[in-house]
Amino acid sequence: MTKITFPATTRELKGKKVRRLRAQNIVPGNVYVSGGESIAIQFSGKKFIKLYEEAGDTGLVYLEIGDSKKSKPTLIDEVQVDPVSGDVIHISFKEVDLKEKIEVEVPVEIIGELDIKEAVMVQVRNSIVVEALPSDLPEKFEVKLSELTEIGQSITLADLDFNKSKVSLVEVENEEDWEKPVILVQEQRQEEVIEAVEEVDIDEEEGVEKTDQATEEKSDAEKTEDDSAKKE
Repeated sequence: MTKITFPATTRELKGKKVRRLRAQNIVPGNVYVSGGESIAIQFSGKKFIKLYEEAGDTGLVYLEIGDSKKSKPTLIDEVQVDPVSGDVIHISFKEVDLKEKIEVEVPVEIIGELDIKEAVMVQVRNSIVVEALPSDLPEKFEVKLSELTEIGQSITLADLDFNKSKVSLVEVENEEDWEKPVILVQEQRQEEVIEAVEEVDIDEEEGVEKTDQATEEKSDAEKTEDDSAKKE
């Protein structure tokens, strides 16, 4: 795996003053180091977007802060986004010890679409907590729906593809836990089918009503024009 490095500088502006940085597309952030202390940093917003696309939440990022010749191994701990503009407004990095295992939440990514008649997919787990060395953390767990062919099937923790010799799942404490589902395929309930049909019927009825209403409005408009013509 390619070593990911990211440049940053120490930050002097704090509090509300960081707005000046954001106006220049510079994002404020903090690095939380061992002992509970933090280092205030800042960096390019555009460069961070590229970094996040590459590293995600579980990729090891070596921060190069200022003129320091020693980079800090970190994980992206929190990304704060403006709810209105969608811009990244603050990033938290967490320094890690490369020799110590850590617990991290790894996302589950669904690949493809379910192709089973009268069936629905139920995603039981959106993410899974793992324990591993920082350099061994999986980026994500991919679940391929093409592997499911009939109602009643499931994809369990045991079906996930990852290096089990280096990565452990926190919730797996015994052999039975491996059978916990990630994805389930269930039969579509009759109520859901009826509801879907009713929605279609309602849409069709609304279409008829709108057509009738439009016809009535047109007749009223023609009548008004005739009355106006008579007055003139």
